[in-house]
Amino acid sequence: MDSGSNPSAAERKKTLSPHESGPFPGGEGLSKVLEAVGSVSWSALGFQPAVGSPVLATRMLASVLVHAYSQGRFASEEIEEACLTEDDFRYLCSGDAPEARVFRRFRRLNASALVESLSILMAPAGSPNEGRGVSRDWARQCLESAIAADSLALDL
Repeated sequence: MDSGSNPSAAERKKTLSPHESGPFPGGEGLSKVLEAVGSVSWSALGFQPAVGSPVLATRMLASVLVHAYSQGRFASEEIEEACLTEDDFRYLCSGDAPEARVFRRFRRLNASALVESLSILMAPAGSPNEGRGVSRDWARQCLESAIAADSLALDL
């Protein structure tokens, strides 16, 4: 990918935010991600991507994906790379970067909970239900963008 054509993280945040009041907050971003993911009911505490593979924490995987999607990062390979090289992602995955295929499988099996987490994250502050429709539409678009990005990457 050509780095000259990719928008910066700040630009991605600004263009992807569903609110007129401003982009996803940077300073307290991780705590908001963890709070949003923690407020959703997940089907299991652990996620095993394949038979015989180690069990990974569901909320860790969800937090990494929600954080990435809120920044406009949708390709699983890019998210895997961020887990290896960027402090905020390394923190979320405790320095143990999952492979891109794990993110793809997790997203496929937990799409509705990811949409709910993203909706909570992007809902206007102070009113959890107000604006939830806009944030839910935005969250669905995030997952559709992730599916498209991964499909394109797998086709190449």
